Amino acid sequence: MGFGVTTFGSMGRFLVALALVLGFAVVSAPVAQAAPGTRWEIVPCAAGTKALWLPRVSEAGTDLSCTTEEARSAAVKAARDSGSLTRVLNVGIAYSQQFADKSITPESTCVLGARGAVGEAIGTCVASS
Repeated sequence: MGFGVTTFGSMGRFLVALALVLGFAVVSAPVAQAAPGTRWEIVPCAAGTKALWLPRVSEAGTDLSCTTEEARSAAVKAARDSGSLTRVLNVGIAYSQQFADKSITPESTCVLGARGAVGEAIGTCVASS
């Protein structure tokens, strides 16, 4: 028996979309160079929330927000259940960004204007004073 759409299911579609996103990101993304003389400007999140990447609803991309794991889980489920390939791809991108941000520390050099989850806070890359 082969893999049909009904056999593959929504989790299979999610994994295929994630593989496509990651493959596309690796092949097409220009390498951003960290600029010397930069630093992360940190804005802490309110108690009970943390910096999490969320999939956008109406267009391609993601947003970084102070929110809860429960709210992000609900956004991810809604995106996967929507049937929209764009929204499913946004989920893959959001998880990739969250994973990549695990290596950021307040002392890390960065690309001017970049945003990231620095620990549980939101960081924006700025020029050092």
